[in-house]
Amino acid sequence: MYARMTVAQVQPERFDEAVNAVRDTFAPAAREQPGYQGFLLLTDRSRQQLVGISVWETENDMQRSGGSSGYYAQRMADFTELLVEPPITTAHEVAVREP
Repeated sequence: MYARMTVAQVQPERFDEAVNAVRDTFAPAAREQPGYQGFLLLTDRSRQQLVGISVWETENDMQRSGGSSGYYAQRMADFTELLVEPPITTAHEVAVREP
């Protein structure tokens, strides 16, 4: 199992808009992708930070969904206008997962 983690610094006045965009746009698009296993959005309003974590069955599923033709790149293109700076995205192998 693999996970993609994106850390984004949001414009303060657009924090709620960014949270809604993730909930209404990113999460539904992720659910439609092959190998999708789940999604978390962590927020820190005091730091204006969002951390999105998507979980994938295989590394290939994760890479395919994040490639230039995948949902992730398409959604990020619209989302970046809400950010202070480009997000940091990393890929990880999941070592422990509890239900």
